[in-house]
Amino acid sequence: MPPPLPVPSKAAIHALRGIAFGTSCAIGVILEDQRRRINTLRTALSNKEKLKSAKQYRGMSDTAAARLDEAGFAGDELQWHRRDDGTKTSGDHDSLEALPQRNPPDNNASSNTGSTTPLKREAKPASSSWDAFAQMAESISQPAQYNSATFLEAVRGTATSPQPRINAPAIDPPRSLSVSGTRVSRSDTERLDEVIEEITTCILASKGGGGLGLDRALELFFTTSRSYYSFRQFDEKWIAVSAHLSIACQAVQRWDAATEVLATTVSAGPLDESQFYAHGPVPIIQFNLTQGKEGGPEATAAATHIFLATFKDKPQEELAEFGPIARRLFARNLELRKLPVSDEIFSRVLDLLADPVSFIAWAIQKLYISRHCNRAVEYYLLHYSKMNPSVASYQKVVDCVVFSVEDMKGKRAGEVLRSLKLLDHAKKGSLRTRWIFRLLQAQWRRSQDFASVKALFDEAVSLGLLDELNHPEGVYRTMVEISVKAGEYEAARSYHETVLQQYPEMVSDVALKGFIALALAKAGDWDGVLDAFTEMKALKQGQEKQYDDAFVMVLKIFAQDHPIAEVRDFVSKYTNDLGVRMHRYIVTMVASKYAECRDIPGVMSWLRYCKEAGFEMDVCVFNAVFHTCVVRFGVSYSVFKKLYSDTQKLSPDDNTRRTLNPAGSAAVGPFRYSRRVERVNKFTYAGMTANRRDVYEAMNQKLHLDKPAKAISIYKQALEYGMPYCPDCLRVAVLAALKSRRDGFASALKFIRDVHEQGGDVNSAVSALIKFQLDHIKASTEDTLLQMRNLITQFESINIIIDPTVLTHMAWVCIDMGHYERAVSLCTLAMNRAGSENPCFSRQSIKVLLMAYAKLLDVEEMRKLTDDILKSEFATDKSVLSYLKSTKRIVQKYSEGADVDELLVMLKDTIAAVVSRRYKGFTIANETLQIMQDALTDMDEKTTQKTARNHTRDIEFDEDEDEDEDNQRHQDVDEDSGP
Repeated sequence: MPPPLPVPSKAAIHALRGIAFGTSCAIGVILEDQRRRINTLRTALSNKEKLKSAKQYRGMSDTAAARLDEAGFAGDELQWHRRDDGTKTSGDHDSLEALPQRNPPDNNASSNTGSTTPLKREAKPASSSWDAFAQMAESISQPAQYNSATFLEAVRGTATSPQPRINAPAIDPPRSLSVSGTRVSRSDTERLDEVIEEITTCILASKGGGGLGLDRALELFFTTSRSYYSFRQFDEKWIAVSAHLSIACQAVQRWDAATEVLATTVSAGPLDESQFYAHGPVPIIQFNLTQGKEGGPEATAAATHIFLATFKDKPQEELAEFGPIARRLFARNLELRKLPVSDEIFSRVLDLLADPVSFIAWAIQKLYISRHCNRAVEYYLLHYSKMNPSVASYQKVVDCVVFSVEDMKGKRAGEVLRSLKLLDHAKKGSLRTRWIFRLLQAQWRRSQDFASVKALFDEAVSLGLLDELNHPEGVYRTMVEISVKAGEYEAARSYHETVLQQYPEMVSDVALKGFIALALAKAGDWDGVLDAFTEMKALKQGQEKQYDDAFVMVLKIFAQDHPIAEVRDFVSKYTNDLGVRMHRYIVTMVASKYAECRDIPGVMSWLRYCKEAGFEMDVCVFNAVFHTCVVRFGVSYSVFKKLYSDTQKLSPDDNTRRTLNPAGSAAVGPFRYSRRVERVNKFTYAGMTANRRDVYEAMNQKLHLDKPAKAISIYKQALEYGMPYCPDCLRVAVLAALKSRRDGFASALKFIRDVHEQGGDVNSAVSALIKFQLDHIKASTEDTLLQMRNLITQFESINIIIDPTVLTHMAWVCIDMGHYERAVSLCTLAMNRAGSENPCFSRQSIKVLLMAYAKLLDVEEMRKLTDDILKSEFATDKSVLSYLKSTKRIVQKYSEGADVDELLVMLKDTIAAVVSRRYKGFTIANETLQIMQDALTDMDEKTTQKTARNHTRDIEFDEDEDEDEDNQRHQDVDEDSGP
């Protein structure tokens, strides 16, 4: 017979069970243990039925049968009893035997191998996470009521009462488990009373100056909380111990210990309001807030945890210290970017304060300052707009809300406009005109849809908001501006006539006339523009800024369709004859026009002219000019350094690092993105902006730093914040999704599908997706061709037209795989998609066709292609010349033959023709630049000579005046010295 298996001791079982319950596998262990017990119970029931059906069982006496039934069931739990005396061995893991004792026994408890450990149903553990926060309250004003005698007597009075059954709180996730009916043995209750008595004794000893007594009390409290109360809520007597211990720690300035005690009690479950107040929470929270910066985020988290304690019932008392503490916690969590926690604090304040208007107003302004504009607007719409605040508070809050809508590019502009009618102050003349026209402008910038702006304006009129404004003519002027920008000239004329009829004083408004001049500029009536500015010149007194802004709008239209020489003459005419002041937009706009022509000397000449005209150069202007030259028009690094050196002579101020960044990025080659130091608003990385350029720059940085997940996060948060649709941001998000490790293609398709359903342009994003897929495909030739066809079919089935650049890219992939006829077919399809009659409509198409015809040795098609190259706009392109030379080298490697020789002759002739045209083009460009430079030099000399003549004339005039004064003085002297 094999030897019996060893039976583990109770201590070992308790330890293993404690380890299991203390890990992340606790829920699984509990479920498995429950399943095992249920199976055991079912087996016992089955055995009982079998025994009852047996003959031997029927022959037993009723007493024996009843005893056998009791052996299977004891109460509501399954037990196994000893045969000799019927007593059971306690196996409850919640026993207090593991707690420290004042007089530990000398003998070690050992398990009886002859007995069997009972299988007892356990209470399931409760979640003690810091997410179950609740409310703070006032510290007790009379801690003497918790003296040791009263406290000990109260505890002893409850010790003999039967232990109530404990319902453990739910565990989430994955499913809430709740097991009630856990019974505590009398020995555990007695042991708990002993621990409470010892803690009370230690607290009394600490009041006499014994610090060790308080340390012992804290040790007992935390040990018991972790063992006995690990899976239970604190009962009333243990909460009383916690309150007594918290007050004792505060009395000796042990704030860290008091914080830990109260935090432990708060985490254990809901409290009564009086129980929470008994711990003195206000001084504890104030201590953690005072040393918050020294203690770091942990101190703020502890104070917030106590402040958000969970109550059994809705709290009723309002504390004087409540408002200041709530504001400090709200602001501190905003600084730590814990917006959900700030939301909980805000909700708690709404529940407790009888009049939370001032706190809501402060919170909205704080959210706007912290760039949480979406949340500021939400608080306003949900709460503040339905209250009755003071006039001063009302105006400050609505200002912040309107500015937030502008930051979100017009998101929720209609809701904010409608909410203005709900406030009582709307009827008292407190509405501001700037709120209405800023909301209209934000709506226009977001949608670029005049119909939606007009509908919003009509709604404001129907609500009577314009009747409550002091200056409603400003709103009509805004509608004239938006109508002109949208090209709705009839609507602009209607609004213009209306505002002049209702407000005749607007006839002298320069800004209104400026919008009319803008409409004339869009229509190409430059004589009418000149007449309008001539009329405005007489009215510009006191409206100089509006006068200059009107010229900037007109200059932007003029610069689009006129050469740089005419643009400069246009600016000189209006600045010299009509008194338009030099503006930074004028400076950068004309400099951009020079940079577009690659005329860097012209840029410097223009900057020197602006400085001589009295315009003060600063870093911002130089940064804008540098960014335009390098990023938009691809000026080389050496040319940029020369430009930078010349600008330092104009203004020797230190420029920012962003000044050299664009050229440095272009100069460092393939590693340019990893070395960039682009300055982006820090809020952009958290998605707290609706500026498309900033979001695009931040996403681009993260993508090239190999952080695609962060780029996707910025994109999603910016959309939630209110960023309008941006095709560049979508393209970067698609590339980031494709570079991510999980479900990259599916995520990219979801981004494209969402934007396409909203009516946005997704062509650039689709092109990026297809090119990426083709560049990273790893399959056979047949599979690659099949995937290319599927990609085209998939997008065209939902009415997304494939860009010609994608088709030419596919053609180059076919060249790599040796399918030259298919490559030619794709180029032909791309030419038709582009609406061109020349197959040389792009550099990529030329490259593909040259390679395909060279591989196929197709002389006739090559001859047509070379003729088309010379007829195309790329006849002098440097890249095309490089393609021709590469094709010639490939053909030279073929074996000799008539076709090869003819191809070589055609390619050499085409290369010679391209080189000749490039030389002529360079000669003409240089001569043109020289003529322009000479003209500018002559103009500068004439200006200098004119200035010198004026200066000489002034000197001669001053000398004549001095001579006349001397003659008059001598005449006076002669008269005085007469007879």
